[in-house]
Amino acid sequence: MASLWEIVVKQRVGKHEFDISRIEAAIGRDGFIRLPITQGHLAALALLPSHHRDAFDHLLMAQAIVEDAVLISDDSNFGKYPVKHQSCKDAGDSYIESLS
Repeated sequence: MASLWEIVVKQRVGKHEFDISRIEAAIGRDGFIRLPITQGHLAALALLPSHHRDAFDHLLMAQAIVEDAVLISDDSNFGKYPVKHQSCKDAGDSYIESLS
């Protein structure tokens, strides 16, 4: 849910153009799940250092830590945090680009 929230917020301010209905369809079609924001995620978020100021990134990192998940992003800031991550290219860049 945090990623969908970020997408909608950034679209509303004109920062990105995404077709949210295509993203929603892909979530179900490709077996992704919508991860709610839990108290455990917020507790982990409170303990994260602030190496950069992106609140959405911080929440995604906290969720990945609690869920023992791999965060997929090309953002170089993730390397500064105790979270497993990989680049979009390793995860299938063409798939991610097809959602834009």
